[in-house]
Amino acid sequence: MYAYNRFPSSSITYNASTSKYSVTCDGKTIETTLTDKAAIADEWVREILSLYANKPTVVGLDIEWRPHPIRSMSNKSATLQLCINDKCLILQLFYMDEIPQSLKNFLADSNFTYVGIEVADDIAKLKNEYGLECSSSADIRALAMRRWPGRFRRPGLKDLASDVVGLYMKKPKHVCMSNWEARVLNENQVEYACIDAYASYKIGHKLIMEN
Repeated sequence: MYAYNRFPSSSITYNASTSKYSVTCDGKTIETTLTDKAAIADEWVREILSLYANKPTVVGLDIEWRPHPIRSMSNKSATLQLCINDKCLILQLFYMDEIPQSLKNFLADSNFTYVGIEVADDIAKLKNEYGLECSSSADIRALAMRRWPGRFRRPGLKDLASDVVGLYMKKPKHVCMSNWEARVLNENQVEYACIDAYASYKIGHKLIMEN
């Protein structure tokens, strides 16, 4: 195993025996699966369903794509990140051999509410580009602004994470604007992608599940 510190109080290690990353953040170790294989995605979904079947909850959702030189345009989504508690899946959509039916069913399962900032835009992009549909979603920015009128102007994920759940995170621009279509994502990208999805999950859980 090897570790790198890139975020406040966070680190990432890779376990060669399981082919999974462990991202430590917020006092929690998030088991992170990075894959472009349908069989591995299917395995992750099955594990989540075994833990949360018939238990309505939220799932942090985020996507990344390679920056487009024309600001008003965007490239095809390269990754899809899903996080529920201490389990994160990072799918390299750009290189998937196929998208398993189990993942499609998981996204369409109304027991799960997919959460993120302007998550409807991400979901629309996933539908247009990959035919993936989510049956239930919630915008954590809109929820927070309704909960606390006047407290926020237009908060980003970093702002909401610190203000709503006390999670302090960095969003390094050189990682955010990196090549998410890379055949092999580096540890910076894996950690960034995981923490973004985890932050969305934690904020969504606070706003929806802890009322």
